[in-house]
This record gives sequence, C-alpha cells and structure tokens, in this order.
Amino acid sequence: MDEVLLLQALVVPTVAGLVCWLLAGPARRAPFWLAFLVSAWTVGVTWQVYRQGGAALNWPWFNVGGVDLGLSLNVTPLAGFIALAVAGFAFLIVLYSGGYLCDEVLPAGRYYAYVLWTLAGALLALYADHFLLLLIGWEVVTLMLFLLVNLGGTEAAARGAMKSFAMLGLCDCAMLAAMALLWATGAMPRLILSEVPAGGLPVGSAMGYLTYILLLSGALAKAGAMPFHTWVPAAAEGAPTSVMAFLPASLDKLLGIYFLALLSLRLFAIDAVMQLLLLVVGMATVIGAVMMAMIQHDLRKLLSFHAVSQVGYMVLGIGTGVWVGIVGGLFHMLNNAIYKCCLFLGAGAVERRAGGTDLDRLGGLGRAMPVTFACCAVASFAISGVPPFNGFVSKWMVYQGLLASPSRLAPLALVAAIFGSALTLASFVKVLHAVFAGRMSLAASEHDPREAGPAMLVPMIVLAALCVLFGLRYVLPTERLLAPALSAMGVSVPEAAVGGLWRPLPALLLVLLGLVGGLLIFLIGRGARVRRASTFVGGETLPSEPVRVSGTGFYGTVRQLPIVGDIYGDAERMAFDVYRLGGRYGGSLVEALRALHTGVLPLYVSWTLMGLMVLLVFLIQSR
Repeated sequence: MDEVLLLQALVVPTVAGLVCWLLAGPARRAPFWLAFLVSAWTVGVTWQVYRQGGAALNWPWFNVGGVDLGLSLNVTPLAGFIALAVAGFAFLIVLYSGGYLCDEVLPAGRYYAYVLWTLAGALLALYADHFLLLLIGWEVVTLMLFLLVNLGGTEAAARGAMKSFAMLGLCDCAMLAAMALLWATGAMPRLILSEVPAGGLPVGSAMGYLTYILLLSGALAKAGAMPFHTWVPAAAEGAPTSVMAFLPASLDKLLGIYFLALLSLRLFAIDAVMQLLLLVVGMATVIGAVMMAMIQHDLRKLLSFHAVSQVGYMVLGIGTGVWVGIVGGLFHMLNNAIYKCCLFLGAGAVERRAGGTDLDRLGGLGRAMPVTFACCAVASFAISGVPPFNGFVSKWMVYQGLLASPSRLAPLALVAAIFGSALTLASFVKVLHAVFAGRMSLAASEHDPREAGPAMLVPMIVLAALCVLFGLRYVLPTERLLAPALSAMGVSVPEAAVGGLWRPLPALLLVLLGLVGGLLIFLIGRGARVRRASTFVGGETLPSEPVRVSGTGFYGTVRQLPIVGDIYGDAERMAFDVYRLGGRYGGSLVEALRALHTGVLPLYVSWTLMGLMVLLVFLIQSR
C-alpha cells in the first residue's frame, strides 16, 4: 500500500499536467478544474504517506559502477512533513489562479501543466533516497520555474527567467560535481542517502569542505540566500504574481532549507568552521536584503527582497547547532512560506483590482478591499515578528538558539537578526500605508477597485488564519511535527521543552489592549471638529494628487547616509551580483578557451589524453 501511494503521488500530477497541456485552447476552464481536483487529491495522498511513516520503494533498473540506478524512494519524517506543506501550497495556488487568471491572457493549459509538474518534481526531490533522483526532481522544479516566469510574456519576464535558470542551473551543476566527489572518494559509494552512517560524514579535510560547500551552494541558491539571491527580485519584475507566491515565496524556500537541513544535520557532521560560515551567510542575508527592500517602490520587488531576507533567519537557526535554534529555523521556513505566500497573493489581488503594483500609484484601498487588507495586515505583522503571530515565535526560537550557541559570532548574529526584524516592521508600515491607507490615487481610482473574488480570497484567508493559529498554538507544528523529524535525523530535542519557551496568551491580551486603546483614541479624534480646506500655495489652488502622501518616501533619507548611500548605489548597479560578475569574468574565460580551438587535431587529442590521465590518477588515489 505504501508503494502504491508513493507512485500515485508522483505519477498522477505528472499525467494530469500532460492532460492540462493537451487541453490548452478552447476548453479554458477544464485545465483549472483538473488541476484543482488533482492538487486536492495530492494533499490527501501526501497526508496518508506522512501518517503511515517510513514508506519506502526500491526498484533498481540497472547498475553502473556499483551504483544502482532506478526508483529509490524513502519518506523520512521531515521529508513527509514538507511534502504535505508543498501539496497544500500547490492546492491553494491552483484555487487562487482560478480567479487570478479568469481575465488573464496567460495560456491556462500550459500554466496549470507547469504547476502540476512542479508539484511532482518537488515531491520527487523530497521522497528521493537516491542522490541522483533527488537532483532530477530538483532540476524539474528549476525548469518549471523558468517556464512559469516566462509566461509573463514581457521582456522583463524573459530576462528574469533566463537569470533564474542560469544561476540555479550553475549551482545545480555544483551539486552534481559534489555528488561525483562523494562517489569517487567512496564516501557514498552507492549514492543512497539512507546509507550515510549515523553522525554524518566528516568535513575536516579539504575534500570534505569542498564537497559540503558545493552542495551548500545549491541549497542557498534554491532558497534565495546571499550571494545567490539576485534571481528572486529579477524574476519578480515580470513573472505572474501567482508564480512568485508559488515558487520563490514558498516551494523554493521549503526545498532549499530542507536540503540545507539534510546536508548540515544528516549527511555531514559540520564543524565550527562551517557553522561560522552559515552564521555569516545568515547575517548578510537578513540585513542586506531588508535594506534593499526598504527603498523599493514596486510591491512585488519589495516582497521579493523580503523573501530573501527571511531566509537569513532559517540559515542562522540551522547554523547555531543548538536544538532550539534548529527547530526555530525550520519552523521559520514553514512560517515564511505561509505569510510570504499570503503577501504575494494579496499583491496579486491588488494588481488585478487596482491596475498595478507601483506603490506611488496605489493607496486608499483598505475600504475598497477590506478582506485583502486584513489578510495582508496579519501577514505583515507575522513577517515583522510582532507577537502573537507565527513569525514572532520562530524568530524568538532562533534568538534563543543564538544565545545558546557556542560560536563567538552568535552575539553579533543576534543583534543583526533583531535589527533586521525592526527594519522589516518599518518596511511593512510603509507598505500598508502606501497600498491600503491614505488617499486613493487617481490611477487606482480609474480602475474602480473592489474586493477580489472568492477564489482569490479563500487562500489568503486560510494563510492569514494559519499565521494566527501557529502563533497561538505553535506547539502543534514544533513539538508534534518538527521535533520528531529532527530526532529521526539525530538532533536531540528535549521532550515537551518547546512548549515552555513562549507564552502567547499574555502577549495576545496586551496586543488586544493596545488595539482597544488605539481605537478609543481614534474615535475620540473623529469626534473633534476639523476644518477642511483646499491646498493653497502661492495664490494657486493645487489639486489633491500632487500633494498626496504615498508612503514611498518614508525612508528616502536612508539613501543620503554617507556609507549606506554608496552601498545602495553599488547594489543598484549590480556590483555585488554574482550573475553579472560571472558573465563579465566568465566571458573572459570563454574567450581564452576559444583561443585554444586552433583546429589542429593532434592538439585536441593531446588535451584529451592529458585530461584522461589526470582523471585516472585522481580516481586511483581516491580509491
């Protein structure tokens, strides 16, 4: 029965995606209904797989160099839990797309086919017990990201898709090289993940560090951590908003941090040096991305930088090496996918109803879209770490992990994490004001904005409700789901220790007291007599639009700071973009290699023989 469920979870979405592809054309709603039913069914199947636990499947097809190539699956508790979350997000995105695409020009058949194939690829990567099979599922998700972003149909979408595919593809090649090293050195002779000895592989040697860093680059790139983060804002410029909510905001984060946890907690026994590296990456990601988010004027690009910044907390949690920090990092992985997906879905609703996501051309949508406003407000408080929402709990656990970490860099990382959370709150004060508060802009009023339809609202309401539920009842995902999964990976979590870290009810009462007090002050203020007059400057009566406060200039003075302003300028010129730097210096390397192509056959044969000799010597010594 377990084998049947595993096969169904992989095969049914794949076949259904092919059917959606074939249905493209006149039957516009048929692909939606098929994707809706299949994604809902997949949620049920992944839930059964998770509940049964320990499901496995091994169908070897042929053997090459001692490596059995075939269908080798093994559902660990962590993989089963994340697979259930992946299926849940896919279902919500399909439901949302039924309203988001109703008037859209996007090809519905191809769109839903790509979504279902993304779901199948992600489940394959999570359930895979063979390293090569994991990499195949990983690549399927990368390819689907490229195709989905390209559906935006603009030049910006094409550039973003190409940049995403190039950066992720290069890091995936690094993962393939690391896999070859693991096989060649005999560390993983059959490339079976479950065969790695308890405690993991040592990383004390140069070869161990190289292998770990190569694999780490793939995890960080998929999650969107620095320095491999620039594909996320590039994709946001032209991709459909539902695609951003599905992949960079949720699925890619789940897969990337899952592999980082698998890499750091199960496959390798990382030492203080690698923990230090993770703390440095986490700090840079938290601060660097949130600083870039503060100056953005486009809602989707602003959210994309915040999607990068939140990855830093997950990396910091795993880098602490302490159980509470690790649980907090993985809990933040789930929380971030929830509230970030909700925020992108809210941005999509604003885009559909108000005609765009430029913050300067929005405002005053709170009355026209009250449900969207409420959901985005809850998600904004959650990502900012405001109690008693879920984002606060996971950040609090990461802070506890940093306090307990033996690393000398942990105190500085703690300061960076808290400072990043404060900047996040400041950034979302700007977002909520620019989009929903204040006076409605003329550009937005021309579209006669109104609330989104039920298909778009239900996923946002569900995600906002989870932000509240996982903040008040955080024991459910931590003690009952994440703690057992980490125990299976060798991380000892004290029994019932998580529940004593935070008491949400007193915080909830204080928050409600503050809201009631603020409401009373507001009502008292409304009762006062206020004289309204037209704007009068220099003998002329000005129209209201030029003097409307949009909120985008809240933190404009940050650019004028002596050092920070220069860094902003360099960042906007892409001075720190590894994609651009790779293109510049990689192009020089290509030209140098091209010069070696002389057209003389003996020279080519000589280079080939020399390469084979070097490879043979390396393999003999490694064995």
